[in-house]
Amino acid sequence: MGAFDVPPLPDARSLPGTARAGALPAAEIVVALAVFLAACVSILVTRVPGAVTLFWPVNGIAASLLIRLPKVRWVSASAGILLAVFLASVLVAHRPWTVALLFDALNGAEIALMVIAFRLAWLFPYPDITINQAIAMTAWAGIAIPGMVALGAGPLIQALLGIPVLDGMRLWWSSHAAGACLVGPPIVLFSVARWRNLVDRRHRLANALMLLGILAGTWLLIRYLRFPFVGIGCLLLIGAFRFEGFGAALAGLITGLLVMTLWLLGIRPIGLGSAPAAGTLLDLPVVALLAAVMPPIAVGIGMAARRSTLRALRMSERRFRESIAHSPIGMLIADLSGTWTYTNVALQRMLGFTAEELRALPPGGPSSEEEWEASKPRWQRLLRGESDFYEVDRRFRHKDGHWVWTHVAVSLLRNEDGSPEHLLAQIESLEARRLAEAALAEERERLRVTVNSISDAVVTLDADMRIDFINEPAQRLLGLDAHAARQRRIDEVIHLTDPRTSRSVVSLATLSAVHGKVMRRDNPCILHRPDGLTSYVIDSASPLLDGAGRVTGVVLVLRDATADVERTRELRQRATYDPLTGLANRSEFQHRLQDAWRKARDRGQSAALLAIDLDRFKAVNDTAGHAAGDAVLRQVAEVCRQHVRSSDTVARLGGDEFAIILYNCTGQYLEAVGHKILRALNPLEIGWEGATYSVGASIGAATVTGGMSGESDWLEAADKACYRAKSDGRGQLRFAPGAEQAGADLATPSGGP
Repeated sequence: MGAFDVPPLPDARSLPGTARAGALPAAEIVVALAVFLAACVSILVTRVPGAVTLFWPVNGIAASLLIRLPKVRWVSASAGILLAVFLASVLVAHRPWTVALLFDALNGAEIALMVIAFRLAWLFPYPDITINQAIAMTAWAGIAIPGMVALGAGPLIQALLGIPVLDGMRLWWSSHAAGACLVGPPIVLFSVARWRNLVDRRHRLANALMLLGILAGTWLLIRYLRFPFVGIGCLLLIGAFRFEGFGAALAGLITGLLVMTLWLLGIRPIGLGSAPAAGTLLDLPVVALLAAVMPPIAVGIGMAARRSTLRALRMSERRFRESIAHSPIGMLIADLSGTWTYTNVALQRMLGFTAEELRALPPGGPSSEEEWEASKPRWQRLLRGESDFYEVDRRFRHKDGHWVWTHVAVSLLRNEDGSPEHLLAQIESLEARRLAEAALAEERERLRVTVNSISDAVVTLDADMRIDFINEPAQRLLGLDAHAARQRRIDEVIHLTDPRTSRSVVSLATLSAVHGKVMRRDNPCILHRPDGLTSYVIDSASPLLDGAGRVTGVVLVLRDATADVERTRELRQRATYDPLTGLANRSEFQHRLQDAWRKARDRGQSAALLAIDLDRFKAVNDTAGHAAGDAVLRQVAEVCRQHVRSSDTVARLGGDEFAIILYNCTGQYLEAVGHKILRALNPLEIGWEGATYSVGASIGAATVTGGMSGESDWLEAADKACYRAKSDGRGQLRFAPGAEQAGADLATPSGGP
């Protein structure tokens, strides 16, 4: 991977200190406090009066934290960092606030350049960066960016502190480069797992002893050698092999702090006796220090990558061997002569041999000499690189003597230089496949017979809603044979409409395919067959799912509900209509009467009720018999129907009692209908078996009035009016109180008794 190759970034939400909207800015506060403390310590320990701080890790800390915590609120974090540096400069360095603001601006610019470079321009997979990426970060954040800012800091230092421009630039660069290179790598490379690995009790003592050895060696080298930094670098290199990247960076930071502490205490290499004795870092060779500290970090990163690669390689090899050993199909590895050097358990069981017995067999294994010779040209083409693999069906002899047919796939394993090393073969027994195919064919036949045996129509569809299969009941229901229906779209074959609205209904097959759920329709629909015939059906649809849960088709089931619909219709007819006359029966009449009463009361819709009672009907029944009486009742029903609107209700209440509900009825209409029916029924003559019989009728009329409390009062008013008509001599029309005004209470006889 190159220096600027960018693998996918880890999920930043898992990093500590990420900010969420409305949450307390804990991460920003922590960054600002860290910057403030680092600035105070650096100023107190390494600042030379009248000059700049000689070790400035503040910018490296701030930039590294912002790079590692990309979800912090950058506005508040930047403001906190700048405020922390400003306060440290004013309170600890005792600079005027104007001077502090100028230095604050330079530090802010340096931090911003670092963050822009490695959070926006180049996105590395922190903390798992490569050596090239670490070198790029060191070159830019540790060396180049502090150098670019030093170009502007030199004139400012000269103007404010009186230090020559070049010296100011050198002091700025060395202090900032040392800070960034020492504190930046531990922050960038930090992870909880790496920290736990360092302090794990299995490694804790060895790591501590290694670090103590490095620090002790550093002290000795500083104390007794003229050029100690080469030795310090060697010690850190030795430690890097154990610590890896993060540990090497941490050890480098601690070692660098130790070197600066010794320098401040006046402990210098031999030959620097003319330098200031103590309390300053002016003569600290920063370049030599960084040259000793930085290479071990790269070595540690490389060591971590190498160990990770070795672990992955060992894991891959173990998985390869385990996958071969536990594969359910036969696997073998053969040398280039064809001798079976390794066989897995599945192959041993397939052929009945042990691993040792198979290794002892001649090249080609337990096969006939002719078949082995016939296969040689194929694997020789593999060796010459003319093909990558080949497949062939061939047989092997079982240990008990019978032949086992197999499907063999052979490929070539090569070394790193591309030269052939082994032959790898997968051997699958065709006996098991043939048994499975036979069992599958048997299961398909059983399923076909089962589906054709059920009475419901079954249609299977593919993912494009085209018909794959229809059973015999479906062929009869749809009027199509299987060949004509196959591969046709379901909407071309099945068209369903709502019997109440005559509109097309939604396709359950489509809904089931979209939602991946079973869909059922409770109410029957009308099926329009391609030949024009119709029938009632109730349908349901179930999705066919593959192993990943994707819809691969739909099973549509149609149940012929024509007989059920007709039966329900017949039962409803019997429950609501009089079987003799075809009129509404008493139950249906009561329901419609209640509805008419409610509309008259709540909406002001006018309605009238006629109660009709036949006169001399019993005489006909007793003289001519019930058959003649039934004929009279049917004739009366027909007369009533002929003289009212189709929207009105004519009902037989039982025996010779009839009733009529007139909706939206005016007084004139009530009077006209009442007299028409009265004249038609008085008299009503019927011939029966050579004799003529005559009946009449008395009629009572009632409208809804304010004094009525319910439909029963309305019916009672009509009955009383009818009774009064009978009492006044039969064959009369009488109006109940309230209806008299509407009908003028006309009592003119319309026929004799």
